[in-house]
Amino acid sequence: MTFSIVAIDKEKKEVGFAIASCCWNSGLVCRAGVEMGAIASQASGNLAFLNMFFDKIEHDRGLEETLEHFKNNDDSFETRQVGMITLAGEALAVTGLDCDEWAGHLTGADFSIQGNTLVGPEVVDNMKLAFENTEGQLMDRLYAALRAGDDAGGDARGKQSARLLVLRKGGGFDGSDNVCDIRFQDHPEPVREMGKILEARALLVKAHGNYEGISIASKEEKLTILEKVWNFLDSEVDDNCRYCDMWTDLGERYYELGNLEKAVQAYKRAMHNYPNLIKSLKLNAKKGKLAEEIAQALFH
Repeated sequence: MTFSIVAIDKEKKEVGFAIASCCWNSGLVCRAGVEMGAIASQASGNLAFLNMFFDKIEHDRGLEETLEHFKNNDDSFETRQVGMITLAGEALAVTGLDCDEWAGHLTGADFSIQGNTLVGPEVVDNMKLAFENTEGQLMDRLYAALRAGDDAGGDARGKQSARLLVLRKGGGFDGSDNVCDIRFQDHPEPVREMGKILEARALLVKAHGNYEGISIASKEEKLTILEKVWNFLDSEVDDNCRYCDMWTDLGERYYELGNLEKAVQAYKRAMHNYPNLIKSLKLNAKKGKLAEEIAQALFH
């Protein structure tokens, strides 16, 4: 009832997985470990395999040995489907003889793809082609594979949940290891919706990337950077409340640099995009949390 891919990016030392299913919380049957690897244990999944996998990897055991350990500790192994990948690039998958049809798997350089109760082998075939032929970050390649499987018909019983996770040591926005974690538990089109989230994420990354170097820039250089951010928001970001914090941030930065006119314009854009913000800004002004000059220009 599931199709998934576990994969790595050796150069960036990223590990991750992407999975979709007709079942609730499909991501439950997958796990990734920073600078270790990733595993999917699906069909009639044995979640104990997840801990076993990382225990074996931590003790430098190969995947063949790990697979034998699974078999020796599970009387129902033929109902299981497992896909594994290590950061070294070792990949191994197995589809039990008692998995519901269509069921099968494919492995290759840096990935393992597996699926059961699918519309046919074209699901995993298309996933493989998409992963191998997509450029970009691991998250983009994982999504391309998942989308290809979904477009090919995916789970024969329908759609409900999906998850995409990528880990890299210190690779998250907040300095954590979490580069990307998108999940849908109950959605009619979870994979397509995941694509929208990735597009929004890419936009935000690009927006914040425009600020690169501002902390050490001169005043004139900072003003040039802020103009670049302003033009980006004008040309590539829709006028809606999801991005109003970018405009207020611009307002604060312009004010700090002594450009009151641009600061007020930026705040007005935020207020236009999100009218409910006006009340909050007025309250902030009364508490002295909004510069008096800006408040006077906005509200008097």
